[in-house]
Amino acid sequence: MQKLKTCNVCGKKFKPGLPGRLQIVKKKKKGKVEIWVCPDCAKEVKKRLEDLELLY
Repeated sequence: MQKLKTCNVCGKKFKPGLPGRLQIVKKKKKGKVEIWVCPDCAKEVKKRLEDLELLY
């Protein structure tokens, strides 16, 4: 059974295996922080990351 993830942008729950979703992992000294974005919000997030030149 898959555990549902919650979108950090809109709060909607979704399956982590969906195509088009984003998982952003930020490494810190005390561990890592995971940010999950659903496929609906991923388009806007990708666009903003491209504007900041963080996405190739």
